[in-house]
Amino acid sequence: METLREYWAATPGWPLRLALCLLAFGAAYLFSRLVRFKLAPWAVRRAERGRSKLLRILVRGFSHPAPVVVWAVGLYFAVLALPLPPAWLAAAAPWLNKALRIGLICLFAWGLTGSSDIGPLMMKNVQGKLDVEMDRTVAAFVNKILRVVVVCFALVMVLGELGYNVNGLITGMGLAGLTVSLAAKDSAANFFAGLVIILEKPFALGDWIITSQAEGEVEDISFRSTKVRRLDGSVVILPNSILCAESITNGTQRKKRLFRFRIGVTYDTPQERIETLMARLRRLLADDPDVESQSLLVRLEGFGASSIDVLVHCYLLTPAWDQAMLVQDRLNLAILSLMRELKIDFAFPSQSVYIEKSPRT
Repeated sequence: METLREYWAATPGWPLRLALCLLAFGAAYLFSRLVRFKLAPWAVRRAERGRSKLLRILVRGFSHPAPVVVWAVGLYFAVLALPLPPAWLAAAAPWLNKALRIGLICLFAWGLTGSSDIGPLMMKNVQGKLDVEMDRTVAAFVNKILRVVVVCFALVMVLGELGYNVNGLITGMGLAGLTVSLAAKDSAANFFAGLVIILEKPFALGDWIITSQAEGEVEDISFRSTKVRRLDGSVVILPNSILCAESITNGTQRKKRLFRFRIGVTYDTPQERIETLMARLRRLLADDPDVESQSLLVRLEGFGASSIDVLVHCYLLTPAWDQAMLVQDRLNLAILSLMRELKIDFAFPSQSVYIEKSPRT
């Protein structure tokens, strides 16, 4: 076999060819940088201003692998242009072609995973036929499914390029998958429970839920589990099958909040003042725009051990917790001012002790 030294000795123009090879490599590298920092951002901005959502998603998804594609193709041709003996290039050409195809498959899969928003967009166009409302939760779930499908197809294509029998591999994977599925019944139950959560929508991303296992904000819904962030900042991972098998309270979907409390006044308060207090309480709450007047109830509930109890019951028209707390603060301060204006004292638990004097003997 001809050595490299012999080939260079018989080819006087090899330095020029090497220089052209390095020039091609440098040009490919510079052009890839141009695509990354100039052309790709320009294409994304143009697509964002356009009307086609599909084009916008594709341009945004392929903007990251595009410069790598340019660099890989330039590197391929630069290697083929190296001043090497023809026998060497002929032997290396099949491996170079295979490496280029594998690289392009991976880069194309990268672009498709970045464009996985196409799935929710297509489902949104046919959501009336599928009877599935497309929201943030469904979109995130569909995106994950599409990414997994793209990665699986890319893996099969790469294995085919490496010379494996893809048909036999798929058959073997089917048998292995059946065996694994029989051994992983819990994972399958969690997956289908996740589908039930997506379709029935007992809660969505960002909702505040209360279960026997945890209470907090839903951060993620995956194939196997749901992540809930508690009020203390910790994250609870709940298997979907367990979550679907128990009752769930969705605090975000409430339309109003209960505002119920008792005012205990002292027994020495005159009846006229108690009646005035109840009337003023009704007027105060009925005039407030954040109180549902139809649900308003102010009644003399009964006689406690150390107080006369006035029951106040109504609903606040502010379902958000933080806003409801602000309304509750304002109403409580107004009630406190009303009690002071009417000169009525709050009762507190008390106990009377009677000492009986024994007769002198």
